[in-house]
Amino acid sequence: MRITRIETFTVVVPVRPGAWHSPAFEPEGYQRGGVFVAMEWPKVPTTILRVHTESGLIGLGEAHRGISAGAIGAWSPYFVGHDLEEFTLQDLPVQGFAGPEAAYDAYEMALYDLTGKLLGLPVHRLFGGAFRLRVPVSWCSGRQTPEDAAATARKAVEQGYRVLKMKATADDPLADRLQAIQGAVGDALVVNVDPNQRFYQPYRLIALVNELRERGIRNVECFESPFNQGNLDWYRLARQQIGTPLALHLGAAGAVAEAVKHEACDWLNLGGSMVNFYKTGAIAEAAGIPVWHGSGVGLGISEAAYVHVCAATRACTLTSDIVGEKLRVDDLITRPLVFHNGVVDVPQEPGLDVELDMEAIERYGIKPAGAAR
Repeated sequence: MRITRIETFTVVVPVRPGAWHSPAFEPEGYQRGGVFVAMEWPKVPTTILRVHTESGLIGLGEAHRGISAGAIGAWSPYFVGHDLEEFTLQDLPVQGFAGPEAAYDAYEMALYDLTGKLLGLPVHRLFGGAFRLRVPVSWCSGRQTPEDAAATARKAVEQGYRVLKMKATADDPLADRLQAIQGAVGDALVVNVDPNQRFYQPYRLIALVNELRERGIRNVECFESPFNQGNLDWYRLARQQIGTPLALHLGAAGAVAEAVKHEACDWLNLGGSMVNFYKTGAIAEAAGIPVWHGSGVGLGISEAAYVHVCAATRACTLTSDIVGEKLRVDDLITRPLVFHNGVVDVPQEPGLDVELDMEAIERYGIKPAGAAR
């Protein structure tokens, strides 16, 4: 089955009003050269990929935010004119997959989608089959005031969620926020606190944990990446002090192996390509560490890919960050993934089992569709 052309679409899909940061925390950003740079990720474009074949089958892929259509198209000569059977799906001819112009994941999704359609199998079967038919998922929010956090928690519980992943920094009123959540929903919801390394040093985390204990706040399930992940000794120290699961957010297999060797975490948030997640999940499984799938707050294509590989990874037993459906105003697929009571059903039709909604592409496209040949 020969690939005949590769088509790209660039879109910007907003988040639902009030779904992310409270206004008091917007815009979030950082200092660069003495200048404040806003980090308004919902406004960063996403590139959608369609790989066409001579048989009429089409494979869909989705790049991470900020990866341009040009970066996708630069690799198209390695695919156009070639047969699908020529490719080793574990090692596609796309390099730089860890860099800012990464295109690997989008091509991987599209070729797995095509292969599944060609063989009449859902993608999770291409990884050996599903260990579960429903993947547990979390609700997700940005940095919120205590009042907004309580409202978010109520909404999550009403829809059957049991885990809320919440962004935070060392300067946030986090104890007040967690207390408001506990007051609103009691023990019905636990919180995965994700500072993105912005607690900076272990003493801040230890002080926070002590404050939570003094105030009777008991709803933290996990602290994810509280400080510099390059210092695994800090993580090992914190594990000995806090008595709450500590997670690292990693992608590369070597980094996962180092974390295991240093006994630096209780849980792992893993990402990268589908094959990368599957392989790093196997490392975690061998070490007895449960994992979940991270998220770039993607659209329907990438989230479907995540669900397939989560189902096929034995160690993926924690609630994954498949959260775009709840945060974005549209997923760009004609039939949404089925979420209910804190789980998402694993698609069972061939390929990724999603179809692109061309009306939504037109609605959220920021420039005319182009063809990369």
